[in-house]
Amino acid sequence: MISLTLASPAQTRKLARALAVRLRPPALVTVEGDLGTGKTTLVREVLRARGVRGAITSPSFTLAQSYHGREGERLHHLDLYRLSRGADAELFAWDDYLGADAITFVEWPAAGSDALPAPDVRIELDHRTRNSRAARISGEAAFEQGLAGAATEAGIAVAAEASS
Repeated sequence: MISLTLASPAQTRKLARALAVRLRPPALVTVEGDLGTGKTTLVREVLRARGVRGAITSPSFTLAQSYHGREGERLHHLDLYRLSRGADAELFAWDDYLGADAITFVEWPAAGSDALPAPDVRIELDHRTRNSRAARISGEAAFEQGLAGAATEAGIAVAAEASS
């Protein structure tokens, strides 16, 4: 796991670009954090960096939005905040959003935890100050190492942690 300090919204955008370069289908990325920590902003910036043009809307009320990246990959953004664990999660069309050609971002993944496979990348965001966030990101060792290097080059403070 790596820990980062995102000192500004600009650093969040830089992190999103670094993530966009390193994510390859198939990938399931969970994004966790309290309201207002920047989950949707981070995902939106990754989608932009992967070539999505036009409106990128929050799936808060629709549960899911889908896009295509510049390399033809399917990009899905799910927001499970309004999904109840149990029957709601069991009825959700998970197979429509997971696949060999997809990168799927899931905000509030706890609602679907019984149905979702283990994430390839897990991102946790926490408030630090009004404009800064703490981010913890875990994935395969090579992914973490590459992301940590890119973040450092972008001027983002990075600290390595022991994997849990």
